[in-house]
Amino acid sequence: MATLHRLLWGACDGADQLGEWPLRPWETPAVGLPVRVATGLFLLASRRDVPDEWRPRKGPVVWMMEDDSEVLANGRREQFGHIEINGFKQEMTAGDPGKTVRVMRTEEWEVIPHASYFMPFRTCQEPDRIDWDSYVLYCDALLLLTAIDGGEAVLDNIMKKGRGILPFQDRWAWRSRIHLPREAWPLIDAIIRWTEEPEQDCTKHKQRLLTELEHYRKSKTITKDDFDVERIDIQLDPGDKETVRSVRSLEASNVELPEELVLSGSTLADQLRVRIGQLSQWLEKTEIVDELPRWKPTEAHKVMEQVATVCYSPSGTGLGRADDDVQPDIIVLPEVAIPQSEVQTLRNTVKTTGYGVLAGLYWRALRPVYPGIDGNVGTRRWIVNEAELAVPVGYEERGPTLVRWYRVRKPIPAHVERGLADALSRPGQRWAMLPGRTWYRFVHSRWGDFTIAVCADLLDGSPWHSLRGEILHLFMVAYNPDVALYESLTWTRAYENYVNLVGVNHGSHGGSFLWTPRRRHGRELARLRGQSLLLSADVTLPTRELLDEQKNGVRRAVKREACRWREGGQETGKYKSPPPGYRRGAAM
Repeated sequence: MATLHRLLWGACDGADQLGEWPLRPWETPAVGLPVRVATGLFLLASRRDVPDEWRPRKGPVVWMMEDDSEVLANGRREQFGHIEINGFKQEMTAGDPGKTVRVMRTEEWEVIPHASYFMPFRTCQEPDRIDWDSYVLYCDALLLLTAIDGGEAVLDNIMKKGRGILPFQDRWAWRSRIHLPREAWPLIDAIIRWTEEPEQDCTKHKQRLLTELEHYRKSKTITKDDFDVERIDIQLDPGDKETVRSVRSLEASNVELPEELVLSGSTLADQLRVRIGQLSQWLEKTEIVDELPRWKPTEAHKVMEQVATVCYSPSGTGLGRADDDVQPDIIVLPEVAIPQSEVQTLRNTVKTTGYGVLAGLYWRALRPVYPGIDGNVGTRRWIVNEAELAVPVGYEERGPTLVRWYRVRKPIPAHVERGLADALSRPGQRWAMLPGRTWYRFVHSRWGDFTIAVCADLLDGSPWHSLRGEILHLFMVAYNPDVALYESLTWTRAYENYVNLVGVNHGSHGGSFLWTPRRRHGRELARLRGQSLLLSADVTLPTRELLDEQKNGVRRAVKREACRWREGGQETGKYKSPPPGYRRGAAM
């Protein structure tokens, strides 16, 4: 038996049994459970009554889990990369089919409850008049947010700034990382704001919230499949309608997507204008090992000078093929290029220019859930490699431009990164690279649907099988010294998925490529070569035309080949035929 907090903050590389993991919030980073697991725990808890002996004055209720099948324990180990025991890889198993994860409510906390759980007692002048069924639902809502976020940052924000007047669904700092349905946020908002009048009954929101969360789940139990890498489909729209619409396993097949996630050719632009910026400024290796994750201000400024050169240069400069008087829709910058201290500068650039930006961020050391006493640091530290997608909203309208951003964490750390973690490790403190567990598909009404890869992600075939026939563009940021292999591999991925591929390598190595599945030389839209060079290019990618080929190319190819058998002749057409077995499955 263990509470939610032991699952989230326990040292999962320790004891075998979940209930025996030592709690180390000063060492464990805020890494949330997969969305399907967190929502599954919420649904399981909601079906259980509070203990008969519970009395409100004993304190809030918390989730207690019984994990006989070890699904939760093994899944959490896999999230942190602890999948090898005594040199052998530990495979996740379903366990005994007759056993499953059980969740109950208890007042027996294993940590001190966060102050937000006691807010109703502060706001109600007569605590005995609090609606206790609503209070239990309120505790469940806080636990759900904690489970997905991995820590209590949202709860800290509620206590520090109050519930405020801004609706929860408009609090982008939460929504960018807590992937709940848009329809669920107003319900959670109402449940948490219940503390303003805790004598009222807010349980009317419970069933609606359960209904929204059940859309994410096929099973009423939690299985090992719920810990698989998650694919999250998100609707992006210039009119501020970005919404999480689908969360599922990469292995899930024949999934019927909601209408909002089906790309419509009627709103699609004819072309997508992309500017690539092959930044060349970087740190010396000795500085990385000594100072990670810090940059000296002078070095960070040099990088941002190059970013400004790329972002604010007139269109049509450099190697560009775009029209001289047309500005880009999105700018793509390489892997591990932008210092963490300059992320807000990048977002301000999006707000100022109205361009979207996809940029690889310099490695980030994850902070623990809570700092140790007297600044003590745990014996384990974690590094992540992330890219950020920042999209403007309402730039051409009156009023302020909003910026929406998403962090894409690299699922497959490269050998050089694992070696970096080993080089950083010292006696008494071990570093490790934390892999990402999420793949995104974004659907933009004008740009088309696309996904994002970070360098070595291109080597794993699983996501590309899942996304085949459901994307127009593949944007990739890289820091790759093997340019020749990189060039071949990018074209292979571009053709097998029948998409436009934008691959931007760091200028330290050079070698950025843009492909489209056209015939012969038409497939190469741009190629940048040369080491230690700052280069940029404006390129237009076909969108509406390519979508038509994705939908009808196989039929046309078969018809052409039939004619060739009967009448002879050469291959015709602007585009290569889609690969055998290709089918566009997410377009009207």
